[in-house]
Amino acid sequence: MNQADWSTKDYETAFSYIVENEEEAASNIILPTDKDVTAVLGLPLYGAGFYGIFMLSPIILFMLVTAYFMLVILNADSMEMQTQILFSGGCLFLIWALGKALQLLISTRDLFPRKYFTTLSAKGVSSFYSKLHLPFHSKVAVSWSDVEAIRVYQSLFLSGLLAGFLKANIVEITSKSGDVLKIPFHVPSDQAASVADTISDLIKQKMK
Repeated sequence: MNQADWSTKDYETAFSYIVENEEEAASNIILPTDKDVTAVLGLPLYGAGFYGIFMLSPIILFMLVTAYFMLVILNADSMEMQTQILFSGGCLFLIWALGKALQLLISTRDLFPRKYFTTLSAKGVSSFYSKLHLPFHSKVAVSWSDVEAIRVYQSLFLSGLLAGFLKANIVEITSKSGDVLKIPFHVPSDQAASVADTISDLIKQKMK
């Protein structure tokens, strides 16, 4: 079985398990499946199909329109200050309410599945991310016999802004051929070292 075959099979196995065990996936960064494949769900990043984007677009549009009207009201010289404050407060409340509706919609896993993660199996380690997340390391597979080095560090993660954070911890694997595979995760700072050690130990166990 070549590299593309085992990494694709690992992804399909992990994805099916995640879909069927959403509660477990929501509370665990490291998720062992029933078929000797472990998924590392380090970041709250979700996929969006046509229906998901279709459902999101009206809410985002209303938020932008509301923000625009708030700016117009604040810059209107003909309106009294009290009226400006009243209308601006109403706009802010509407934006907040739409934001809550947006969060509720995104939490629907049928529309926004957990499709970005890393897998570790008997064959090797594979990362499955979008190029928007990791432009140069979005989809990489490294067999255990090809692992050269492992290191842990913290890095800027611009895509994390969508989920409310700007930095992510990275477990980086470098292969003997020079390929770089990154396993990103975001946890409270006091838990970062423990999670990184757990992932590193799991990798070392798989390599034996």
